[in-house]
Formats: sequence, C-alpha cells, structure tokens
Amino acid sequence: MTPQLCLGTAQFGLSYGITNTAGQVSEAEVAQLLMQAQDAGISYLDTAQAYGNAEMVLGRQLPASNCFKIISKLPAQQQPLFGVRDADAWEQNFLASCHRLGVQGLDALLLHAPADLRKPGGDHLEAWLLSLRERGLVQRLGVSIYAAEDLEGVDPGLLDLVQLPLSLFDQRLLQDGTLARLRAAGTSIHARSLYLQGLLLTPGAKWPPWISTEMRAHQLALEALALERGCRLIDLALGFALDQEDLEAVVIGVCSSHELAELSAAWSVTSPLQKIEWGSWALEDQIFLDPRRWPNL
Repeated sequence: MTPQLCLGTAQFGLSYGITNTAGQVSEAEVAQLLMQAQDAGISYLDTAQAYGNAEMVLGRQLPASNCFKIISKLPAQQQPLFGVRDADAWEQNFLASCHRLGVQGLDALLLHAPADLRKPGGDHLEAWLLSLRERGLVQRLGVSIYAAEDLEGVDPGLLDLVQLPLSLFDQRLLQDGTLARLRAAGTSIHARSLYLQGLLLTPGAKWPPWISTEMRAHQLALEALALERGCRLIDLALGFALDQEDLEAVVIGVCSSHELAELSAAWSVTSPLQKIEWGSWALEDQIFLDPRRWPNL
C-alpha cells in the first residue's frame, strides 16, 4: 500500500525544528493549513500534550465539518512508580486533551515514553490505556519510539499503532526488521523525522557547524544526485517514503501554506529513486540520526 500523509502539528504549538527560522506557526496560518490539508485529502493529524498549546490551537481552528483522524500522545511520566490513583490523573489529562481539541475521542493515543510501562506499577498504566479503547474513547493505542529496544516488554495488545523515525538517511528500523515484524503482527506504522528536522532539505553548506564533515559530504552527494536526476531534495526524501509499503502514514510538519502545497505536489509524483539505491544512503552515526543527542545550541 502507498502510505498516506499525516500532518504534524508540533510547529502549531512550539518553535520546533533545527532548520525552522520562522518560529511557531501563527493561528491564522494554522486555520489556512487545516482547510488546505482537508482539501488535499489529508486525513491524519498528529499532535501531543507536550506540543505547547498545539491542541488548543487545533481545537479553535479545526473546520466545523472535518473528517480528520487525530492522534495525540501522553507525555513521559515523571514519577518513578505508579499506583491506582494515577489513573485518575491520566484520565483527567486525556479528557482535557479532548476538550482542548473539541472532540469526544481520538483515533489514537500513544505513549511518548514506552519505558513508563516498565516502571513499578506499569500495569496500572496498561490497564487504563486498555480501558480507553474498551470504552470507545480511542480507536487505537500505541507508542512513539526512537529505537527497537523501546518496544521491549510492551504488551502487543497495546500496539495498534507505532510511530517511529525513518528517513533516507535513517533506515535503522527498516534494516533491522522492526517494520516488517510490526506489520506482520498487524500493527500500523507511522514514520516521522522524514526530513531529519529539515536537514535533508537543506544544502550541506548551510548545516550547523557541529555536524561532521563526513555527514556533510553525504548530504552534498545527495544534492549531486538531485541535480543529476533533475529533481529536488524533497523529491528524494518523499520518494523514499512513498515506496515503503509497510507504512500506513508519514508524519510531516509544515510552517506555511506554501510548504504544504509543495509537499502535496511532491507527494503526487513518481519517486526519482530506485529501490536498490536505498541502502547506499543509510547512515549509522547514532548522534547525527537522533535529535535527542544533538547539541543544545
């Protein structure tokens, strides 16, 4: 199957992304983007309680009659262990999310930190999550991961949907079989970080100075390929994703109507990449591929 587009909303509530120079998207622009996304046939919206005021902005600006399927996330929990009463707090957080979004329920609720399930009392969190699905408040449950080991010990019954990083440069979870195993188990997969926070679309000469010469050279080679094929960097980045048949959707954030129009147009063209080329563009530098480990400059 060809994956669908899922509009990421982190920029609606935060100044998000290493290459984002425009800052948080204005609410007026959000309103325009949501109408434009609806007209383009985009059906998924990805948000989170941790994305600043993104949920509130969405709730105010969602078109009155829309068919968006909304995915949100429970933030990492700070307490070292859980008890029965914690379910009350999770419930209130969930209902507050729905109130901010102006909805009765969600397509999916994901855990931002699957490790919370491994804490003492994690069974209370699991039971509460399952109750949301049983009560029809969410259609699907899942987790957001950074690496395959984040799935260790997670009950398969919680894995209706997994969000994970994937890009032309970051093929770790494709190459180690994680995507194939999840799909074989019936789990839907949404890929994020397709642009590596915009780095894949930015000329290597303009990358931050902390990035190694080796990584920069890899980007320059990709630029040369785009020139040779008569395409753009976005066409190569999206072309890789379009050919990933194990994906239900790819999560991509935009900051303007122009960016969304460019995304929609690029999504509709044939990939300039040949499948046998994918492996040659994969990188293994763990610091470069994991934004959590980037210098906080």
